[in-house]
Amino acid sequence: MLEFDRVVLERGGQRVLDGVELRIAPGERVGLVGPSGTGKSSLLKLAAGLLAPASGRVGNRFARTCMAFQEPRLLPWRSVLDNLRIPLHAAGHDKAGARRLAGQWLQRMGLAERADAWPRQLSGGMAQRVALARAFATAPDLLLLDEPFAALDPALRRELGALCDAELARTGAALLCVSHHPRELAERVDRCLRLEHGRLLPCALPCPAVPYAEAAVIPLFPQPAAPRQASTP
Repeated sequence: MLEFDRVVLERGGQRVLDGVELRIAPGERVGLVGPSGTGKSSLLKLAAGLLAPASGRVGNRFARTCMAFQEPRLLPWRSVLDNLRIPLHAAGHDKAGARRLAGQWLQRMGLAERADAWPRQLSGGMAQRVALARAFATAPDLLLLDEPFAALDPALRRELGALCDAELARTGAALLCVSHHPRELAERVDRCLRLEHGRLLPCALPCPAVPYAEAAVIPLFPQPAAPRQASTP
């Protein structure tokens, strides 16, 4: 269970989160939307234990929480394979097992031939695939995704999204996913929340059956009210 109890986060003298309440149960999938700069990434970092709240409580009783950031954040001085092998070894796998599992995930990501490459030799999309493989390989029971598909082309977004869905179904892991693509969230999560003015609010998502071009224009945020017409005497 992940619990936020009246969590307040301040940054640069500004209140980013203002009394946030959140509960995510094991196996639950939750989407998070909102304008850029409202604190979505900060909320994920709080859940991962990378930030501490100014007040309130963040309780994370999941055993293995893993976060995939917007940027790949690979170790530039280690090979692609080592970027997977090292965290697997740190998680308890022996050296041979960590290397074998890292290789399997690179194969699944279509990157087996790049195992000995350096991160600087990868394209942005390749680097992001390595970061996603690293996240999935550790078998988290809570997966935090901060727009991890943003650098990928549409076809690869769909392919890796399907892989993500398959892994969540196989492992039963919980998910908290930030995205600016409502159609993708509608296909992936059980419910969605909108972060606005430091508070979390329920957010409706488009039906997955709606064509993408139509779903993309469905408003995620409150729209200005239409002006009232003056009544005729």
